[in-house]
Amino acid sequence: MAGPFDLGPAVDVHHHWLPREIADHVADYLPEGYTVREDGPIRHIRDPQGQRVQSVNVETFPDIDRRLELMDAAGIQLALLSPGCFPQWMTMKAARVINDAAAGLAREHGDRFRPMINVPPFGELGILEEMERAAKMGLRGVCITTNFGGLYPDEDAYQPFLHKAAELDLPVFIHAAGAPVEYAVMRKYDLTTPMGRSLDLCLTPVRLICSGAFENIPGLKVVIAHLGGFVFANLDRWFGPPTTETARYPLDKAQQAMDQMLFDSAPAGWYSAAEIQYAIDRLGPSRVTLGSDYPHGADSLRHATDSICALNLSQEDKRQIAGANARRLYAL
Repeated sequence: MAGPFDLGPAVDVHHHWLPREIADHVADYLPEGYTVREDGPIRHIRDPQGQRVQSVNVETFPDIDRRLELMDAAGIQLALLSPGCFPQWMTMKAARVINDAAAGLAREHGDRFRPMINVPPFGELGILEEMERAAKMGLRGVCITTNFGGLYPDEDAYQPFLHKAAELDLPVFIHAAGAPVEYAVMRKYDLTTPMGRSLDLCLTPVRLICSGAFENIPGLKVVIAHLGGFVFANLDRWFGPPTTETARYPLDKAQQAMDQMLFDSAPAGWYSAAEIQYAIDRLGPSRVTLGSDYPHGADSLRHATDSICALNLSQEDKRQIAGANARRLYAL
């Protein structure tokens, strides 16, 4: 399938889906203390503090036919599927349901959809075995959020999960959690979602890089959603020569780590071509890939490809961002 303005067969790495069972009975798959408020077809998930952490549309999240129509109109040939913020409270019970349904979807529509594996990154028995089982069923990549169980992915608890992902050649797709680990200061003015998620998406890759994860785990590959918040705007501030008494992680080593990473362009109304252009200027065209954040906005798929078309780049670079980078990282 040719993309708009000859982008080639585009790949959307940031595309949300949940099976009908989870969407219709989401309250049955939440940990203790989480609640659901129904608003027509929308299920608003709230954490134990009452913070809304995800909204699931029970009509669009499981639907396949409508999204295929929108993908065709946007020139998107393939979508890698993930469940949004849901992995922040993922359990093995939910993971097995999602993975089995995902394998069925891949068998039926494998030329259009490649669902990713879902497991909690730590805390339950059978996590690594479930990763192996799902990989044997043909699922590509594995989903987590920026934090889980009060910890970020550079912490020791994640080590077995990250090593298994590298061993199985599964890129780790990191979506925003519903909220950062600590967000009390953002509750006022309802900043937890719009600001907190951006902060978390910046904090997580910086912590992973500074931890030495990409040096210590050969083959580890990571995809960061939403361009990593604003990480691209502050590379020289996060990494570089020492300031006063604080030694910072060297920028050249950070750049080497980012060779094992992709940052997706998922707009969802956040990013225009100008912000994506600046991110590419700072990160390089080999480290940015197309993302849509569908089904958050019926026009999000077309917005995603239109934004790439509008970039001031060579056609070769546009094709790389629209599809080639994702195909390389995910070995598609």
